[in-house]
Amino acid sequence: MTIEGETFRQLQLDFYREAAHCYDAWAGGANVRAAQRLAEFAAVQSDERVIDVGCGTGLVSRSLDVSRSDIDNVAIDLSPDMIGVARARATSEATTQYTVMDAHDLVFRDGVFDVAMLGQSLACLEDPWRALAEIRRVLTPFGRVAVCCRCRSLSTPAQEVFFERLERLAIRRPRTPSHHGLFGEPWVLTQMLEIAGFTDVRVTQLLVGVRAQDVHEWTEMMQWSGPWTHAMFGLLSPRSRATFEEELDLTMHRLGEGDYAFHGAFTLATARRRDESADQPSSESVPESTADVSGVASPFSGSEPAFTSA
Repeated sequence: MTIEGETFRQLQLDFYREAAHCYDAWAGGANVRAAQRLAEFAAVQSDERVIDVGCGTGLVSRSLDVSRSDIDNVAIDLSPDMIGVARARATSEATTQYTVMDAHDLVFRDGVFDVAMLGQSLACLEDPWRALAEIRRVLTPFGRVAVCCRCRSLSTPAQEVFFERLERLAIRRPRTPSHHGLFGEPWVLTQMLEIAGFTDVRVTQLLVGVRAQDVHEWTEMMQWSGPWTHAMFGLLSPRSRATFEEELDLTMHRLGEGDYAFHGAFTLATARRRDESADQPSSESVPESTADVSGVASPFSGSEPAFTSA
């Protein structure tokens, strides 16, 4: 089977519409735990204005302790369905305005926000470098960014088996750039933020473990793990899916006690917008420049730098 690029892209976009109702409860609340940890790690103060980029159902915004603040914060997402759920679940005291907007083109003036939050949205963006440049632009001179990405290297053997078998399906389709899967590696996320114009990067990780009872519960959970997986399952007929689950179950049982074990593994990072003017050799007025990183495909090569979890 060969799938045209636009068809597969639409199947991926359908994920955000169809997953809105179950996103918060997915994998035993793994997304909730990640949002709460990111909000805690960011340590937003009551006098700071926040933009939540790729807010989904509003998990991160609702986790922020800004109840005493009278500042209007903003949360954006490209999916009207996700924004609809976020608005419905917001408390009556909430000061966050939820709106549909593209992270690649933020319609705000320069230096408006003190903190930018990205809860699991970075790896899903078509052009992460352009989005990071936009985020840096709308932050104040010493504004902060807080990012959460899934860390694939901490996946269980069961997850590796699942994706290996899914890759083997005879479906030719467009592929997400392979380096997007590295964004959750601590050293990669650190370098990305530094290249994008941030400094003082701090990193920590979160691991949430759950276990499915059988192959049907497992495939249902994994189907909602992301746009690509959801799109792949959307291409399977009921008969093809039954065959896939039967073969997967046989392979899973060979793992013994590790069958159907799942890790929701997340890398979280915070960083401060780098003050380029501080690096100037004189007091001569030099316009602050923002590096154009939108055209960089994958700048990571060579050995991994040392990493210490914060």
